[in-house]
Order: sequence, then C-alpha cells, then structure tokens
Amino acid sequence: MSATYAPSASIASTPGKAGPARLAFLLLFPGFFFYQTLIGMGVMGAFVGGYFSVVSIGLLPPLACMYYLAIRASGYRIASTDLQFGFFLFYFFLVVAINAAFGADPTIVKTHLLSILYFINIYLIFKHSDFSERKTIATTLASLLLMSATVFFFSRDGSFQPGQFGDPTSPDSVATYQELARSYVLTFVTVVCFTRVLAARLVLYVIAAAALFLNGARSELVAALSLFPMIELYRAKHWLPFLYLVLLVSGLASIDPKFLATHFPESRVWELFNLSQSSSASARHELTEHALRTIADNPVLGAYASYPPGGYSHNILSAWVDLGLFGFVYMLFMLGRTTVVLCSRGWLARPRSGQFLLAWSLICISLLLLVTAKTFDDMFTGAAMGAYANYRNTKRPPGSRR
Repeated sequence: MSATYAPSASIASTPGKAGPARLAFLLLFPGFFFYQTLIGMGVMGAFVGGYFSVVSIGLLPPLACMYYLAIRASGYRIASTDLQFGFFLFYFFLVVAINAAFGADPTIVKTHLLSILYFINIYLIFKHSDFSERKTIATTLASLLLMSATVFFFSRDGSFQPGQFGDPTSPDSVATYQELARSYVLTFVTVVCFTRVLAARLVLYVIAAAALFLNGARSELVAALSLFPMIELYRAKHWLPFLYLVLLVSGLASIDPKFLATHFPESRVWELFNLSQSSSASARHELTEHALRTIADNPVLGAYASYPPGGYSHNILSAWVDLGLFGFVYMLFMLGRTTVVLCSRGWLARPRSGQFLLAWSLICISLLLLVTAKTFDDMFTGAAMGAYANYRNTKRPPGSRR
C-alpha cells in the first residue's frame, strides 16, 4: 500500500478532525450510492426518504463540533478560506431569507436552504479529511471498486439506472443518474489523486470511464476524462506516462462508435456526438436564453426564483439570476482566486502533493460544470473550496492564517 498511495503530512492527529470527516464522506457519497441502488432495485424501501438531506441534517452537529474543536485547538484562529466561503454562504442565506419573507416559491426556497446545508457539510468534510491516511485510502478504494462492480453488474443495454430495471417501492425517492454520478466522481477523485503508481492510475481511469459511460451522466463523464491528462502532467517525471496515456486514449478512440451504439443502445452519452438532436441540450439552451433575458431585465438585483422549480439555467448564470450581480461577481472572484493561487503555487512545487492535486482536480471539475451544465449551488463547489482549505492548511507555517 505504501508504494502505491502517496503519504502526506497527516492532519488526523489534530483535535476534532479526521474521524468524523471520514465517516461523513462515506455516508454522504458511497453510502448514498449504495442506498439509492438498493431502493431503486426494490431490495428495500426508502426508510430515510431520498437519504441525502436526512443524513446531511444528522451530520451537521458532529461536523460543526469537529470544526469548533479544530478552531479551539488553533487558538481560535479562523482561516481566511473559511471567512471567504462563509461570507458567500451568509450572503446566499440572506438572499434566500429576504425573498422567502416576500413570498418566493417555497419549493425553490427549500432547495436553496438544503444547498446551503450541503455546502457547509461538504466544505467541512473536504477541509478536515486526510485522504492520504491509510484507513481512509482503504475505505475509499474499497467503496470505489464496489460502486464500479455494482454499475457493471446491474447495467442493462449500456445503462445503469436502478429505478428502471428494478421495482422500487418508493419511486419518488430514487435518485437521478446525475446524483449517482456525483457520488462516483467524488469518490474516484479522492482515490486517484493519492495514487502514485502509474499502472494503478491507468486501471482506475479505465474503470471510472467505463462506469461513468454506463451511468450516462455526460457532464460528469467529460469532467472525469478531462482530469486524466492533468493528473498525469502533474505526476509525470518524464515523457513515458504520456506515451501510455496516448496509447490508452488512441485505443479507446479506435473503437467504432457504431459498434458501441449497437451494444449499448440506451446510453445517453451518444447525445454528445449530436447535440443538435439532443432534447436535453435544446432545453438547456432555452433555459440559458431565459436567464439572459431575466438578467437583462434585472441586471443588478437579479430575479430570485423567477422560474418554475427545475427551470433554472444550467450554468453559472443561475447565480446572477438568484443572487444578483454582487453574488455572481463574488462567486467568480472566489473561484477565480482559488484557481490562480493553486496554479501559481502548486504546479511547480516539490514534492508532489496529493492535497494539491485533489484541490486542483475539484476546482477544475467545478468550473467546467458551472460553465456547461450545473447551477451555482452545485456540490462540487463546496468540495473544491474545502479541498483548497485543506491544501492551504498543509502548506501554512504554524500559527499563520491561511
């Protein structure tokens, strides 16, 4: 294990840290995946509803306690990243509360309140988890392999959608394929970023690409594929890894798409090759145009919940619509600053850091999804900021504010 996975300066010994964060990660992501698979197949009922919101509420007190203990151990120094992300969450909550008081759609208000809760939990999980710790490596790797095996074994006609091939007793509680892909990608990234051996990474790439292809979440698949060359560029000591990666990509590209389409007819991934015929792409284009009209009519304050539930723009313009110009600009500043700091301080640093690679991977995924497919309250943003705070924590001198 020590030859394959990268050790780091452990943060687990700091009071209030690794144990609760590790458990919370396993419950929220692999746990969610397995729970949804079981209820989608009809193996059990949805005894905790859709799972994620209920478990998130239950995890908030121990995660908050963990954070308080860590702050107390540091002499009550609050990290600059905590303040930066905390201000965004406070502003988000203020906008939601004011608009709720003036009669905003309660469904959208509830969704955004849960998004704030998810942001808090996920930020704390990724800030305080030591994904290079042996126990964490063992559990995340085992979870990833079991999730992959589940996808491969239960796929039908090139598609893994438990609610469709099973007989769920609570179909309204079954998650979407995007939610399952989110859990898979977050688990995959926490494993591959700390894998030192090239051969092991290549195996993980193949497994993840195949599993996400069968899952059918196109945005998450593209995001994961975009990470492969970046990870190898960061890990490379010479040109040989790129040769392996080029051979792997060339081999995959040489497969006839018609052959794949014949054997996997239900996969949604094929719509990427013909977006003009994709109903999803057309719908998202119309929602983006609606967001642009809303912004043109309300350029400063936006128009919170000016769309029916689910009718939001699937990109970062949703922040301008719901949070106004200030919220939109602040979010761009927060993510942009994080990206610049990571790029300028991490890429050339020695020795190579798994914490940096995790933060960089998550910020790249977050930016890609915000530009192309997800709303501003997408969970990858919270994970990216938490991983960035984790990385800054490992780099700062004792007693300084990060």
